[in-house]
Amino acid sequence: MQSTMTQRDMLFRQFQIHKFKRESMFPTVTLTINMNVTHLSELKRKWNETHRTAHLTFTHIVIKAVADTLMNYPVLYSLSEGTNIIPSTDLILNIPVDVEKHVEYIVLHQPESKTILDISQECQSEIEKIRNGNGEFMNFLMEMFQVPAKAANHSPLEFMQHYGNFVISNMGSFHIDSGSLAITEPLIAGICLGAITPIVKCQANSFIEAMNLPMTISFDHRAIDGAYAGNFLNDVKELLEKPEQIFQLT
Repeated sequence: MQSTMTQRDMLFRQFQIHKFKRESMFPTVTLTINMNVTHLSELKRKWNETHRTAHLTFTHIVIKAVADTLMNYPVLYSLSEGTNIIPSTDLILNIPVDVEKHVEYIVLHQPESKTILDISQECQSEIEKIRNGNGEFMNFLMEMFQVPAKAANHSPLEFMQHYGNFVISNMGSFHIDSGSLAITEPLIAGICLGAITPIVKCQANSFIEAMNLPMTISFDHRAIDGAYAGNFLNDVKELLEKPEQIFQLT
């Protein structure tokens, strides 16, 4: 049976075409780091056994780790407008999700102030809204496209309140080894997660199996240099490889 595109699909893709305009593209650089998430996987398993009313995923944990780390790297979630960098007062994450072959966004405001339980519950709540055709971002798009004059009057800064200022995309959920993002103004950066796969490592003259998670950052090289982005990735890696701090407040 051939599937057909729904009105929501068409509207979302219309937005994507509008977003990736040629004049919005800029020189993008990507960097990838590999993280050993064996210990994190065990902590996640124990957490889910204890918290039966909520289900924690690697994405939820990465959201928290990235949000906490970004507090030390504010340029990554600032916005660019022409030759200007505009600092963002709040971190607003954009998380693309695929629900029943339809992609929309979960938009999380101030995730650094939330626990992983808060993040898990907020993500699940928004996914249910998307399934019911009532996702918050889609409602905003429908309102914006139905009133062209209103859309034209939205400044980039106002729009990012609904869209977010830093993207976290999980291509690993589709069993993709790694990927990178297309970043357009006014965004400056975002990350893409790859699939978690077992690798064999040599440790203390013996071979052990470890779970590897690749993370790739894409960034506007006009605003960010490799050292700034690389240090950010290493700090996220340190937090995810020693993740007890992430679970402390749950």
